[in-house]
Amino acid sequence: MRLLLFLVLCLLATSAFAQTAGVPVYQEGRGARGQAELMDKAKVLLEAKALTPYAALAEHMKRATCELTLPPAGSTPLSGRERWQRARAAHLRVGFYYLCTKCDKWHLDLAGGYAITADGAVATCAHVIAEPERMKEGYLIAATDDDVVFPATEILAVNAGTDSAILRVKADKLAPLPLGTDVSPGDPVWCFSDPSTKRGYYSEGIVSRFVQRPFLRKREQAALPPGAPVPRPVWLETTLDWAPGSSGSALIDAHGNCVAHVSEIQAVLEDPLPRARSKAKDNATPPALGTYIVFHQAIAAAEVKSLVRPK
Repeated sequence: MRLLLFLVLCLLATSAFAQTAGVPVYQEGRGARGQAELMDKAKVLLEAKALTPYAALAEHMKRATCELTLPPAGSTPLSGRERWQRARAAHLRVGFYYLCTKCDKWHLDLAGGYAITADGAVATCAHVIAEPERMKEGYLIAATDDDVVFPATEILAVNAGTDSAILRVKADKLAPLPLGTDVSPGDPVWCFSDPSTKRGYYSEGIVSRFVQRPFLRKREQAALPPGAPVPRPVWLETTLDWAPGSSGSALIDAHGNCVAHVSEIQAVLEDPLPRARSKAKDNATPPALGTYIVFHQAIAAAEVKSLVRPK
């Protein structure tokens, strides 16, 4: 009996000290509340009339630039823990709390973003703040990794062609990331995001290369005014890991500067064999294809800086 009690106490002690103080343990699986707590907090804000309808915010979508005072880029190397702490502190989940036209229920549709000023300016992807399909009524919100929810009060600047946007949330004590442009292939980078609803995933990689190409699809390019140039943002490709839900999350360098934000994933699949293509034509179940490589593509921080006019 004493041995059993000793083993139980050892197990409890191990569980209690499995990680450093201040490190979150995310609940998953059966019994986990997922986004329920955020839904409850968003509902409280809605009932208090503290949320701004998206219809009012959408009037600001044509703003091309805004005036902000950005923090200067850092040059002091940070330790691994310090980088994680800075990335997590600046990270925000950004997206919509909305009423669905199909099921008539409220949903959360959140991706990523990051603070760029302490008084509430938040950068993210333009596609993250684009109106969702089947939205009857909706509101833009942001939430910290500690589940503090902020209403979005204004869209400060957007460039859909470079997948970059800046909004303002009702907060005055955010932990902003400086925007850095001193970055090269071979440099290490890190990303804190929520890929496929997996909270607080922190990954490490290197910068692979830079490319310049359009973000807009052909039909979106066709909708541009006659003679208007097609935007060709600079992309940073990396060996980092991310997935749907990571869009808008910051990539930070060794000094804690944001050098890019998550935008796309491009998987290159193997070609099916001729026999497999023949079966596909006959409406047979197509064979599973292998993946050659997955490109993780981020929008360079210079594109976000181009949205900002210094005060």
